[in-house]
Amino acid sequence: MKNVKYQYETEFAAAAFIDVLGTSEAIKEDADRSLNEIHLAYDDAVKELKMRRPAWVKEFKVNIFSDNILLSCKAVKGEEIKAFYAIIYFSALLQISMWTHNLLVRGGISWGSFFSDETMVWGKALLRAADLESKAAVYPRIVVEPEIADIIMECRSKSQEGLLLSGDFDGMYYVDPFGIEGGQAKLVLLEQFLDDNKVRLEKSKGNPRVHQKHSWLQRYFCEKYREINGKDFR
Repeated sequence: MKNVKYQYETEFAAAAFIDVLGTSEAIKEDADRSLNEIHLAYDDAVKELKMRRPAWVKEFKVNIFSDNILLSCKAVKGEEIKAFYAIIYFSALLQISMWTHNLLVRGGISWGSFFSDETMVWGKALLRAADLESKAAVYPRIVVEPEIADIIMECRSKSQEGLLLSGDFDGMYYVDPFGIEGGQAKLVLLEQFLDDNKVRLEKSKGNPRVHQKHSWLQRYFCEKYREINGKDFR
């Protein structure tokens, strides 16, 4: 069968589909405030990336529509891991920035055929990443396609040891944002995030589904605090 050459074609890429949680109600309450909160959190993550960008992090594209953030990076055959690291690295920076602005995100990272321009996004990588976000992530975490996680865990080099994935109780791997923060900065951030999430836990007591998500996040923060500081949070 003769190959067809199309005007627009997909390419092999890694993609992250990230959803900012709770924005429907936030938009109803104050559209301008919620717009600024999300936009400024994203802006801060970009600034952080520019200040500390490792040489091994490739360029990637960003598409934002409403409360959904789509990251994508072309994966060159034989060098796919560079695309995976680029997506995971910025996802981690973005999650920390969102937490700093008192926002929660959930997402999925996958790979496959992908296309994006100023008009539209398309492809299997997008579908799979969105599917992971909606069905597998469940909690405020960014889960990673098992095949990608296996490659990352096997190929992590010394220069990339600080960028970690964590395995969860359900067998999923997720982005561990504190793998890229160092020293005392970790504890300062964790104390802030733990205090912020205590408020969420108190407010969500009457909603078991939401409370479960906040409980998962609190356990994550507590485990990280104990891991870094050697003792439980006050």
